Amino acid sequence: MLRRKTVREYINEALEKYIEKGTYPWHMPGHKRRPLEKSDGSMCLKDDENGGQLPQNVDNISKSRENFWNGVYAHDFTEAKDLDDMHEPEMFIADSLAEMKKVYGTFATYMLVNGSTSGLMTAIHATCRRGDIILAARNCHKAVYNAICMLELEPEYIVPDYVDMRWRCGVNQNGEQTITDGMTDASGESNRETREKMAASSEVNHETEEKAAVNGEDDREVSEKTDILGDISPDKVERAINMLITDGRKPSAVIITSPTYEGVMSDIRTLAEIAHRYGIYLIVDEAQGAHLNFMEGHETAMEQGADIVIESLHKTMPALTQTSLLHVMNPKLDERVRRYLQIFQTSSPSYIFMQSMEKAVAFGANNRAGFVEYGRRLEIFAEKCDSLRNIRLFKPGVNVSKNDEGCSACKVFDHDEGRLVFVVRPGTVDGSGQIFTGVMLADILADRYGLIVEMASVSYVICISSVVDSAASYDILFRAIEEIDNDLEHRVIVDGSRAMDIISGRRSAMVPGKAWDEPSEMVPLELSVGRISGAFVYAYPPGIPVLAPGEIVDERAVCGIDTMIRSGLNVSGVDDGCIAVLCEK
Repeated sequence: MLRRKTVREYINEALEKYIEKGTYPWHMPGHKRRPLEKSDGSMCLKDDENGGQLPQNVDNISKSRENFWNGVYAHDFTEAKDLDDMHEPEMFIADSLAEMKKVYGTFATYMLVNGSTSGLMTAIHATCRRGDIILAARNCHKAVYNAICMLELEPEYIVPDYVDMRWRCGVNQNGEQTITDGMTDASGESNRETREKMAASSEVNHETEEKAAVNGEDDREVSEKTDILGDISPDKVERAINMLITDGRKPSAVIITSPTYEGVMSDIRTLAEIAHRYGIYLIVDEAQGAHLNFMEGHETAMEQGADIVIESLHKTMPALTQTSLLHVMNPKLDERVRRYLQIFQTSSPSYIFMQSMEKAVAFGANNRAGFVEYGRRLEIFAEKCDSLRNIRLFKPGVNVSKNDEGCSACKVFDHDEGRLVFVVRPGTVDGSGQIFTGVMLADILADRYGLIVEMASVSYVICISSVVDSAASYDILFRAIEEIDNDLEHRVIVDGSRAMDIISGRRSAMVPGKAWDEPSEMVPLELSVGRISGAFVYAYPPGIPVLAPGEIVDERAVCGIDTMIRSGLNVSGVDDGCIAVLCEK
């Protein structure tokens, strides 16, 4: 009789198999499986035998699996005598938090061992009462929606615009220009207008166009839509607040995500000024930006005036998975924050997690020069990527614009250069003539080069860098992207638009919290149009709901969900082609 494997054996075997593939993690956590060790009183990264090119495997870290586990168990404590309480710290945990307050310049900083989810839950409960109005960015994480449901809040959404990317016109392999109807060039003129002007001056430009065809060069640019969401416009927020106040529905809080999963950053300072002018709290989900405090050229949401900020240390800093920080800048909120942390945090916190957070913050505070070098590596890498043709690095201010009201080419406010987003140009095909997608790019990077990305969408992939990635790691990534790019071809497309506008225009029939508790039934996706959603539907990562409970399912949502499924994304809330909708009465 064969002995059944233990749960530990299943997990260990899976992890070891992953490690033995020799893959490189262009994804979280930020430590990239490399340990931190003390050096001359500060924190530094221990280089591996490959000069930091690849992360260490489990054997290199622990020498043996058993020694590794023994070390973990030896440092796993509970709140016994002579040990401090994370919820009511009076000893060494209190000292650690006091040092973190100095590093971040906050009124109070709290360690989170349940990830940023618990911090978002706490922040919303600390700023809103049951049944309140909350003004929320429509691309917030699902944890925000869960809190909205729990408090039966009435959400009003700010929907960010989708950004456009500029591409060189270029020529395809047949020497045909790739400029098409339905798009605009860099000057804002339609392609039809551009072609008419070219035709009118064909005699003048004939020689130049011949050279362009021969050399495969064309300096003109076109702007094509992506499925990447831009920043939150302060004007939109102020208009929404004014409309709500006029209707006697003043919101208690505004909550946004900055940076987003794609690294897009909003003008927090202006948003904070607007919110505070009306006596409204501003919560910023800065989970993706825990490193910004130590980078040059960026300000944190705390520095810009947000009332509560949540950061995931494990995403971009060398900390263990599940570790985050909650920063309180407004003293009026501290008591309620502490009250709800008692609810949403475990009563048995991990000291291993707490040590990891302390190490990561100390690493950032004591290694400013390392972050300067990190910025230089990113700058060099971005410059290399300028040579790519059909896969381009997302670089606001260089190749990215945003269509907004009254502005045909508004720049994204800011972008985290450490978030490496590679966008596949619409109309790009592989050697077999198949339309090339972000999911296909992710698969090739993994299977052919051993490079594992954080997330793949229909049109792009996300690679998460951190301060621990060496120059050699960036070289390997660029060479892989370059080789793939060289094998691709751009062809004329009929329509430059994307079918992934999946969050704008959504209407609500009832508040999410009420819809959550109503009886629901599963119906085929194609038969759900006009019905009221009874559950969340989202791709994970990043966990931004396409549908939330209480929203009316429309054709755009159905098309978007279908596109995500067919593209190979991990879609939650869909079971055998069916979604939950409220039962008809």
